[in-house]
Amino acid sequence: MSKGEEITDDELEAMLERRPSVREAKVADHELMVKALEHPVRRKMIKTTGVFGKKKEELQKEVGVNDAIFNFQTDFLIKGGYLRMDGDIYRLTDRGLVLLSNI
Repeated sequence: MSKGEEITDDELEAMLERRPSVREAKVADHELMVKALEHPVRRKMIKTTGVFGKKKEELQKEVGVNDAIFNFQTDFLIKGGYLRMDGDIYRLTDRGLVLLSNI
């Protein structure tokens, strides 16, 4: 595209709908992992959950945060695919275990 050339609506729509490349997806995934590990509460949650998991009450007590912070941080880890609920126990996913190995 040369300078001054306008983008058509179809070209703009195609650009907006384009899926990230494999490299872009890996970079985004890596950035999310770094973000998960940067926060001290999330790091402590991952370490405390460990390979065996923890009940909510145990995890929250050991991490030492109020309900709002606990819920916000667990939501982040669940949406990122690092933590899951197994009945009433929080468990690390395979991705979460990778984070644990990097702490």
